[in-house]
Amino acid sequence: MQSDVDPPHDHHRSALARELRLVPLPIRRSLGLPDFALDVMDAVVESLHDVLDTDGSRSWEHRLEALASRFQAIFPGNDVDQLLEKLARFTESDIKAVIDPYVARFKNGSAKTFLHRLMGSGGYSRLVSGWEADWALCLLALRRLMRAILPLVQALEDAAVPLNDREREGFASSSSANFVLIGMLLKMDSTIESYMERRELSFSELGFPARPDESSALSTGLHDLVDALRMVLDVEAELRASELSDVLVRKLRGFEQALESSEDGIAQAASSLVEFVDRLLRTAFTPEEVLAWVALHYPGDKTLTYRRNGDGELIPTKRAAALCFSHAGQAPNPDSSLNSMLATTLVKVRKDAEQLKHADRGTPEEAEELRMLMKAMRGAVTFVLRANWILSEGQYERLQQRFAKAA
Repeated sequence: MQSDVDPPHDHHRSALARELRLVPLPIRRSLGLPDFALDVMDAVVESLHDVLDTDGSRSWEHRLEALASRFQAIFPGNDVDQLLEKLARFTESDIKAVIDPYVARFKNGSAKTFLHRLMGSGGYSRLVSGWEADWALCLLALRRLMRAILPLVQALEDAAVPLNDREREGFASSSSANFVLIGMLLKMDSTIESYMERRELSFSELGFPARPDESSALSTGLHDLVDALRMVLDVEAELRASELSDVLVRKLRGFEQALESSEDGIAQAASSLVEFVDRLLRTAFTPEEVLAWVALHYPGDKTLTYRRNGDGELIPTKRAAALCFSHAGQAPNPDSSLNSMLATTLVKVRKDAEQLKHADRGTPEEAEELRMLMKAMRGAVTFVLRANWILSEGQYERLQQRFAKAA
């Protein structure tokens, strides 16, 4: 029976593998290249072309099916999911142990000298060009990934601003004047451009499916980029709120309107922020559901529950509700420090906004602090919804149903 998966196209295969196939098999083995390595190179390059392709003629389901078939052909009789799971369990030391011998061969010059003598200047030059072309494809994929996650990175940067170093739990230090992660991504984008320019390479001339804006590095400065990303986050926050509840939309809009035009703007804006967090957490999970989640995943943590009036009904704390929400009600990962940090952000934003509501001196400094808290809340909620709720099968739809029922 004929497969629905498209046959691979040779011009989408690895340029490096093509040149290495010209090297006799015994010599390849002496260099430590296993027989299947070239097929893996082809599969990786073909898969990257599939992922980067923007013509829309093939569905993602079709592309993923093609990816699985490639690796099943290389490793017949093996479950591709198990292979990927095994790779995912590789530690940094495991990867280093695999790569270091190859790096050592080329670093000391012996392998390069040997291949140069074997293949001649022309053949060796083609081998280097093949490596550079394959690496350029990887850099294009990295550039697209980095640009796609820029809003989420900015969301995390904003979410971390009101927290102290301990509360960030290992997250990169952040302040309103020092956007560490965004700056790193900009630097990586420039590094990609430098690599391409030094080797006089072009994504389009190499035949890669690059978008027009991916042909060069981002030209905007750090602060202009941050401002643009925050505008994107404003739009996304209102979009997500509209998908859940009209009340949440009113709280977002009322916050800014209060600061801009109300005589009692600080108190009203702070109240809108507190009510947004409360309604979000309260509607996502009932107290009974939060207690059950805490008992299952954080048994013995006395900071997440308390007794009403000292010895009455067991009640979950705000942090317990925020933790349950930040994990989308799912089991925490072995390292869930990021979700824990975002839960801390929601709790601290609510607490600080509540204090501002009661202090309310009406100063510009209070208004600025409230805007910072709103950015932090928006960043935390946007990241949690996109990274946890939407990616957890059926969870975001369930959240929408909860809000619809509560309306």
